[in-house]
Amino acid sequence: MNSKADVIAISTDRPAYPQNKSRYFGSVKRKNLRLVFAFYSPDGNEIAMPIASMSAYLKRDFPEVEVFLEPVLILRDAEKYSPENYAKTIQALDADLIAFSIMSPHWFPMEPYFAELKRVMPDLPILIGGYQAMLSQDETIENPNIDYICVGDGEYAIGNMVQHLRGTKDGPADGMWEKLIDGEVYKTEAHQIGDLQSLPFPDYDIFSKEDGFKDVNSSIFGPKGKLVLPVMTGRGCPYRCTYCCNTPILEGWRSKKEFLRKYDAEDMVTELERLRDLYDVGYFEFWDELFLSNLKFVRKFFEIYKERIGLPFSINSRVEVMSEEFCKTAAEAGCHTIWFGIESGDEEYRSKMLGRKMKNQQVIDAADNCKKAGINRLTFNIVGMPLETADNMRETLKLNQRIAPEHFFFFPYIPLRGTPLYNVAKEEGLLLTHKKNLHYLSAANDRQFTLNMKERPELLTQEEYNEICCEMLAFQERNNRLTYSDEEGASATVADKSFSLVEGEEPAPQGSGSRDNHAAIESAKVDSEGSLQPQLSNPKPGGLMSTVRNFFSR
Repeated sequence: MNSKADVIAISTDRPAYPQNKSRYFGSVKRKNLRLVFAFYSPDGNEIAMPIASMSAYLKRDFPEVEVFLEPVLILRDAEKYSPENYAKTIQALDADLIAFSIMSPHWFPMEPYFAELKRVMPDLPILIGGYQAMLSQDETIENPNIDYICVGDGEYAIGNMVQHLRGTKDGPADGMWEKLIDGEVYKTEAHQIGDLQSLPFPDYDIFSKEDGFKDVNSSIFGPKGKLVLPVMTGRGCPYRCTYCCNTPILEGWRSKKEFLRKYDAEDMVTELERLRDLYDVGYFEFWDELFLSNLKFVRKFFEIYKERIGLPFSINSRVEVMSEEFCKTAAEAGCHTIWFGIESGDEEYRSKMLGRKMKNQQVIDAADNCKKAGINRLTFNIVGMPLETADNMRETLKLNQRIAPEHFFFFPYIPLRGTPLYNVAKEEGLLLTHKKNLHYLSAANDRQFTLNMKERPELLTQEEYNEICCEMLAFQERNNRLTYSDEEGASATVADKSFSLVEGEEPAPQGSGSRDNHAAIESAKVDSEGSLQPQLSNPKPGGLMSTVRNFFSR
């Protein structure tokens, strides 16, 4: 059970583990250890695939563990999910461990929650996993309220953590870093699970509520009136985009041949049949980093899926493989929408700065191939990147106007530690060190867009950035028309899901006037003690909060 984890993680040259300095080794005495999983959801989504996978593993190999899920669903109820009330919820569960899966942009809004949990329950160990812990190890473990971080794949690691807390296996919790009593950090190697067949398929029951999935917000883009279930057919992406979390993880992977991992196609379809029939699924979203990382798998999978599943689905793709033949085959299998990244419409910038080598003509051809096949196109684009110019940004808008995708989405750039583009921003002196002001997803307060880095006026001024972003937002509102043909009048309207985080005395920029559907979901204020306290904007009836809730309604 744990031999595989030992093979993956144990290093022969690490120092001896000072077990007597562990704050939590052997701390759990009762028979059924109580574990709470959590994550932060600023956009309304209530599904976290890493947690689903770890829950399935624990239920299979550690059935004595009681697993609970308590995400921070800030859109559902701002007061209920305040740090103070959230800590009371966890306290009522009498947990032995709380484990958060955290994305890097969510780190700062979650810090007040960690502080409150420790204030109320000083003896509750807090474990952080996800990209934040994997890419920003030092920043994460140095938080005074964090006890453990999971620095790689989490399934075997969480099992080792269970044994560590029980004291049934001497030594550290392999796959984790642990903060000892004296403040020192004991480090073990990241787990890298190359064989997905050794793991059970993810556990979706953990997300269900009293009425099943009827009130679970499981999708951003899928059709209303149906259960849209996210699934993954594998892990890993072979590309090294400079802005992406995947790149540093790929670089650190010991066996590159095992990085691109897929389930067996036959087994995967059998699991989809089970999910479809058990939960009455009407639409699948494939959340793989790159669904097309193994074309041999994809061809076989499409053939079986078409025959046995027969439900519409969406996938992530790359324009380099979206040939006319591929799009036709995908459409015949039931592909409803393909999501693909353009990121920048300027070929030179995209190639040199982002590591994306495709030509604009390839982007256009791929989009046209989708359209011919009857597949919707959803494009991802990034703005406000290091050394990006106003002209670069305008080229991004221009290329999307040429394509006219069914859904145009643009994201303000957020520097992610460990990525090559983060290093460029650092070397150029563009990182904001004293002010944390992150615009997340599409737009900002009252349609005011603020750069997430220091302004470089000779390239792109703050005024130009805001102006072009507003042009993009206007195009988004005019153009977006993602629809579902089997539902009359059903269309997806993705509301703004931005947040601004400010540290210090400098306030986040505010616009004059209010436009309901583009108000900020979340902002942060500095309290009297200088800590960041999330604060939900006060929406007007029919505004953003209502829009997002209606968007997810079943």
